Amino acid sequence: MTRAIVVVALAAAVVPRAALAQPPVAPPPISDEAAIKKALEADAAVNAPPPPPPPPAAAPGGETPATLSAQAGARPAGTGLLNPNISVIVDGSFGYYGVHSADFPGIGIPASGDDPGADKDGFTLQEVELAFQTAIDPYLEGAVFLTIPNLEGIEVEEAYFTTTALPGNLQLKGGSFRSQVGRNNNQHLHLQNFTRRPLMTPLLFGTDGMRGPGLQASWLIPKLPWFATLYAEAFSIGGPEAGFASFGGGKRGPKNLTYSAVLEQFWSVGDAVSLLLGLNFATGIASACAAPPCGGGPRDYLYGGDLYFKWRPEGQSGESLSLRWSTEYFARKITDGGPHEGALYTEPVLQVAKRWYLGGRFDLTGLPRGANVPRRYGAAASITFAPTEFSRFRLFGQTLSGPGAKTALVGFLQAEVSLGAHGAHPF
Repeated sequence: MTRAIVVVALAAAVVPRAALAQPPVAPPPISDEAAIKKALEADAAVNAPPPPPPPPAAAPGGETPATLSAQAGARPAGTGLLNPNISVIVDGSFGYYGVHSADFPGIGIPASGDDPGADKDGFTLQEVELAFQTAIDPYLEGAVFLTIPNLEGIEVEEAYFTTTALPGNLQLKGGSFRSQVGRNNNQHLHLQNFTRRPLMTPLLFGTDGMRGPGLQASWLIPKLPWFATLYAEAFSIGGPEAGFASFGGGKRGPKNLTYSAVLEQFWSVGDAVSLLLGLNFATGIASACAAPPCGGGPRDYLYGGDLYFKWRPEGQSGESLSLRWSTEYFARKITDGGPHEGALYTEPVLQVAKRWYLGGRFDLTGLPRGANVPRRYGAAASITFAPTEFSRFRLFGQTLSGPGAKTALVGFLQAEVSLGAHGAHPF
């Protein structure tokens, strides 16, 4: 019995020593992909949000507060959408007017409302824009743009909402906003490639462009091999004292609304070329008949087209070389024997380096000419240096001439800075 105990004890002592004497077994190798995946899973587990709280008790009728909120179209609490994107864009300039007047005596071309301080050589603060943009709830987005042109009081450039969840590729826009008619008309100052707007804009659309309180419906047309969007708008536009050159006659009311329709078509021709074509039409009571004895007055019909061409090569070369070219032609006809008159402009902008842009613009008004749209020629050039998307500096020069008018020369050195988050603009 004693010998058996001793044998068992010796066996127990020998077995561990034999096991220790064997070489350790190495774990299987881990690939780089497996190691990265394991590290990511560990990091996700550490940073995972806490589990959601249990759902609240049902309200009478079996509906929870969250359900009632969704039915009312309210935004879920805690989404952070109460904090809008806020930005301030400042445009300042140092200018020289060869002819000291806002309207260039003898030229007969009015200045746009966001022109540098008219009749003021030297420094001026061309415009300060304050922008507020946010998602209101799951169904609406909103934007407000306030401007201070030439430090002469604050005005509402745009204030509107847009829908985000309508079926059938439909969208509604309501408030006070710029019309979709034309390409330059719906652009803010800081989107311009030049310090001054084309001559056509104040002549046919008004010193502040075609804008006002209204409603817009847009429809992205499905099942086409290209992108096409149809816009329909209705505006209540004030009289000519509001600065509108074409519309605003008569009294406010359904019969005196200004209506417009726009068809925009977009093609991507390969990876480097894009093309946008707009067909535009608008009609309303002519602004010349805002006061008696015209009363209801003749109607004004505005129509035209805009073409935008963009070339940008692929890869890194696209960062330092591109071409953008905009062209517009618009004409208007006032019934009851009114004139038929029109104007156009074309402006190519060539990017020659990563931060440098060269632009040229040719304006022709009075095509055909009328009492309110004389024959005039404009030639402008610009050199723009843009260190980043938040700042740019521009040298701009322009000559204006025409039959029976002295040639006018203007020049500006413009600086623009953007502070804060500013939402994206249309293509």
